[in-house]
Amino acid sequence: MVGPVFGTPRMGQSYVVQDCSYAVIRNGEGKVAVARTPKGIVLLGGGVEPGESEQDALYREAYEESGYRIRIISRLGFASQYVNNFAKGRYRLKRGTFFECELTEKLGPPLEDDHELIWMPYQKAHESLIRPFHRWALEFVSSASRSTS
Repeated sequence: MVGPVFGTPRMGQSYVVQDCSYAVIRNGEGKVAVARTPKGIVLLGGGVEPGESEQDALYREAYEESGYRIRIISRLGFASQYVNNFAKGRYRLKRGTFFECELTEKLGPPLEDDHELIWMPYQKAHESLIRPFHRWALEFVSSASRSTS
């Protein structure tokens, strides 16, 4: 995977590498689907479990976090983020694959009680996302949309 790397690694610290998949979902009104969590605003998605493909992980994560089935439209790219949780002593390098997606069918309530699907205008979503590599994905989609218009 090649792409931009965000965050600052702590010198001398070893990092657990976590492969992740995330969805960039927009509607016709220019709003972006995000999840409100106790940690803040994030794109739908998360960690790839052993034996899972990036796509299967994203289908599962999107359902768990929103209650929706998604359709993957295209792969957008890759970006990574160093995440330093000093309080818990957890250090991860999240290697993200980002996909442009759409919501297709409401299957039920989210399985993760602390996640709420909300729609935000692009600028508000960009300002609110807590992870810089999630903001990068929004910027990537926005610049691609402008270049094809």
